[in-house]
Amino acid sequence: MPTHAPRHDAPSAHGQHGSIAVYLAIALVAFGVLAMAGVGRFSSVVSSVLAPNCATSCRYMAESGMRYAMARLRAANDATAVAAAAADMTAHGAYVVDATKGLSFTLTVTYNSSAQTATVTSIGKSCANITASTSSQSGTVNLPKVKDVVDFSNLADDFMLTSALQSTNPISVDASTKTITFGTVDKGEHNAAAIWYAGNATIGCVNGNCTMDNGLRAYFDVQWNPASRADGLVFGVISAVTNAPGSVGGDPYMGELMGWAGPGTATGSGKGIQPPKIGLEFDTWYNGGCATTPNTSVFLAASRCDPTQVSVLSNANENNSPDHLAYVFWGSNSSPTPASQTVTVNATTTVTRSGITYDDNKHGAGTGTSTEPVASNDPDDSGNGLFGVYYPSTPLNWLRRGTKYFMRYELTRLTTASSGATYCYVLKTWITDTDPDAAFKTVTTDYNTTPTMQQVVFLNADYHAKMNKIFFGWTEATGDYAQKITVGNFNLAFKKAQPTYGTAPSGASVYWPMYNNIGSSVTDASGNGVTGTINGTVRWVPGIQNNNGAALYFNGSTYVSAASNAAAQLTTMGGVSLWFNMTSAQTGVWLLHKGETGRTSECYGLYIDSNGYLRFRLRYGTASNSYTEVISTIRPLAGAWYHVAVTWQNSSTPLTIYVNGTKDTSVAANTAQSTATSLYLGAANAGATKFAGIIDEVYLYKTALTQANVTALATGKP
Repeated sequence: MPTHAPRHDAPSAHGQHGSIAVYLAIALVAFGVLAMAGVGRFSSVVSSVLAPNCATSCRYMAESGMRYAMARLRAANDATAVAAAAADMTAHGAYVVDATKGLSFTLTVTYNSSAQTATVTSIGKSCANITASTSSQSGTVNLPKVKDVVDFSNLADDFMLTSALQSTNPISVDASTKTITFGTVDKGEHNAAAIWYAGNATIGCVNGNCTMDNGLRAYFDVQWNPASRADGLVFGVISAVTNAPGSVGGDPYMGELMGWAGPGTATGSGKGIQPPKIGLEFDTWYNGGCATTPNTSVFLAASRCDPTQVSVLSNANENNSPDHLAYVFWGSNSSPTPASQTVTVNATTTVTRSGITYDDNKHGAGTGTSTEPVASNDPDDSGNGLFGVYYPSTPLNWLRRGTKYFMRYELTRLTTASSGATYCYVLKTWITDTDPDAAFKTVTTDYNTTPTMQQVVFLNADYHAKMNKIFFGWTEATGDYAQKITVGNFNLAFKKAQPTYGTAPSGASVYWPMYNNIGSSVTDASGNGVTGTINGTVRWVPGIQNNNGAALYFNGSTYVSAASNAAAQLTTMGGVSLWFNMTSAQTGVWLLHKGETGRTSECYGLYIDSNGYLRFRLRYGTASNSYTEVISTIRPLAGAWYHVAVTWQNSSTPLTIYVNGTKDTSVAANTAQSTATSLYLGAANAGATKFAGIIDEVYLYKTALTQANVTALATGKP
């Protein structure tokens, strides 16, 4: 395959913007000078003689306005900038060239984003101080035609290789097959390199420096040569503010860094790829370190905390540990583990490395703050993808078998800050070995099915701003073993807008939007101070992406409790609304409950009954049978999102349950009793059976909900 060379001189529509703007600016000045000269030359002539020259200068002014509008529109880098420029020019009023001679022009600009054209009307004005004269010109400006999707159609020019750590670059491109190959077919030379997009194929990208807006979607297929054993690949999105176009990580003796972590090339910055950065790791070489692992002499000293799936393995090493996907970020490198590391370079040479961690792709690395997210790990030893690590239970070498896999990746960047002034990044990945449907491959719209792997991370305002501009591409490393990975059929599009959701009814007495995301409490956004305390393991995962995008994960022992508060006392009338997703089938578990389960303290609650149906209980007295229940006809399934709303108003409005916005069942209502007890989420009380799944967007109202209210609350189902 031909080796790709860096291209910095290829012409492009965006690359020519500067010369176009200069050319048209010169033209504007020239026309303005001609117009003013025409007036000045004949300023002493009677108006009847001057009038024809006024008409000429008016025409010059109109033409100058056309050229000014054309230059400004074509200098804009994306559709948003074009629309803003068009609106600004229309609202500006007169552009005065020479007030003493009455020379000016006004513009009306209409932008057609679908056709990528703009209609411009320019009215030139002259001789306003003598005999006012105007001239009008209109025309259509054709803006540079830019694709919505980046692909491999111009692979040789659009993607730029970095320099490698050793003499042979392990990455090559094939312009004829439109594929990129990673790795060396022969073992022996440790190496690392990267390949980044460097083109202008889509609006918002100039020489690979791209505006990310609200995120991106990508699709590609990936295939390992069956003889490959090490080390892996990372699809990365990195800040273009903190990194150069050719940034690369890696270390000559640590292939497991995959070019993502580590100092990189000697000719580079020596700092590798700087944060903020978000990577999707394909790891096929085991480097443990987070658990006791036999056979440690077989592989490099523990450095990556790779999953071992100890539940099915008798031991863990590079041959029988699972290939895995994971989300990786950056770490502190502040606590070297191990303190030193002896690496066998060849049969006669060993190198001792001291104080090296390079924890950028070490599972569990990171402090968990908004300046250092935690890289995905496998806390329940399942590889189920819920926490950003995925692998099937069998076969363990699923990537290395040579099967072609089809990948879809979505990064949603929410622009509404959480209560802690952080910004949520929702990561979702789908993978299949069966040729997927068109929706899976279409990157211009979201793919709204349950992902194979997911995670949310939260960045502070500074790091969030640094992700406004990004580079994207792949990093790779090879070590003592051969590696050959082929990537093809790449497509990527940027998300230009956030998903839209219904507007919830105002006046909630308790509102838990699950947007606190860092810490062990749930903030009440109603203003009534009903703070929920998370008891047990705290984990935030992708939710329904309403505003912030995070939701709370309940692992079967986690629950939320809030002390007694008048805001949670729903008596003569009320409304309850929440989203939930079960991670496993379950019965006899409460999603929300006010009070303890004893009849003297219970007020109301929503639960999944012993038969698997949704059921809401409203208790109006202390007798054993002093309650009313409405039972849904819906049995929720594991792995799917459901919206549930319940409302009542004593005898005038029935106790009604809605599922996914649709009215389901009603019974005669009553008044819920009021007790000074806690509000629980994910359990009936501290000692009861706990829910296993995800809960998001919890609302309590002291008023009854209408169908329109419920529809708004249920809008935006993922």
